Amino acid sequence: MIEDGVLVVGAGIAGAAVALELVERGRPVLVLEARHDRGAPPERVATGASAGMLAPQYEISDDEALIRLAVASRERHPAFVRHVEQLAGVELGLRMRGMLVAAFSGEERRRLEADAAGHRDLGLSAEVVGPEDALRLQPGLSPEAAAWLWLPDEGRLDTQRLAAALPAALEASGAEVRYGARVIRILERGGAVWGVELEGGDVVRARRLVLAAGAWSGRVDGLPRALPVRPVRGQMLRYAPSAAPVLSRLVARRDGVYMVPRIDGTVLAGSTMEETGFDASVTPAGEARIRSGAASLVPAAAGLEPVERWAGLRPLSADGAPILGPDPALEGLYYATGYGRNGILLGPAAGAILAAQLAGGDAGPDWRTFSVARFDRA
Repeated sequence: MIEDGVLVVGAGIAGAAVALELVERGRPVLVLEARHDRGAPPERVATGASAGMLAPQYEISDDEALIRLAVASRERHPAFVRHVEQLAGVELGLRMRGMLVAAFSGEERRRLEADAAGHRDLGLSAEVVGPEDALRLQPGLSPEAAAWLWLPDEGRLDTQRLAAALPAALEASGAEVRYGARVIRILERGGAVWGVELEGGDVVRARRLVLAAGAWSGRVDGLPRALPVRPVRGQMLRYAPSAAPVLSRLVARRDGVYMVPRIDGTVLAGSTMEETGFDASVTPAGEARIRSGAASLVPAAAGLEPVERWAGLRPLSADGAPILGPDPALEGLYYATGYGRNGILLGPAAGAILAAQLAGGDAGPDWRTFSVARFDRA
């Protein structure tokens, strides 16, 4: 039994961010992680498979509440990253150097101008620039682009370093992490959480539980509802430093293809959004789409052979927004899931909201927008 503590299911960014915040608030935390050790490959889960873009203005355009949450989380990232780096002793490659989004037609340019105006209405920095200005910001861009949307506050970090650092940071912080602990069922008594059952039959008792199991969140038995979270596959490519184009900023197309530089000189290119269930395989069609899109952004990428290919499974909710906070149908059950392709981005702010709720503090009014109860009204 975790007396006065919290049980967190999942040691990815969603669960780790909550756990680290709770430890800072003096709460005992036990994190249950399905992987058998902290050095297990993270590629199939969303945290390690992600490109690591901190780009709310690029990723979100039609949900004001979500973009405000995402921007607030982007602002939290420098402090969050410093905290993890200090605990784990690993540099995470955080760079906030902006993003350029291409328009290849007059219609796309008009859409970028509308996007820029919408960002400015929210008090965010955004400007449509011509090809010459874009090339000054990032040499090597395609001359075929008619214009570029410049988002100076966007950034990125190295998610494979992050995935390796989070378990070490949790342990160094004082949280307990148990590996090889796959939760198969939530146990309840009298309408409240009593504990969880693990694969193999062990029971861990707790009165408060944060479900942060990513795309697998809805597969846990004992939930008081059918949780509307499904896996969406995203494929990624990595180019070696010796061949990759030299980039200092994020570059992207409006259709979701992007390129992300890392501090070791490698460049990532992604991604896809595929409804394939729990199939995390890579495909020739997915690779071809990404390679074609990358070459249209940066001609030097044409013909390059990736040195690594992988796919991750993102936890996407039914309406595309995260699911945060308590479930009114079961006392003691909290959710930190459904972050979609914005898990790395949303982690710090969502973690702070959940920790405030669990510690009895003020989580602010915005979290209610993301309550699971919204699906009861649908």
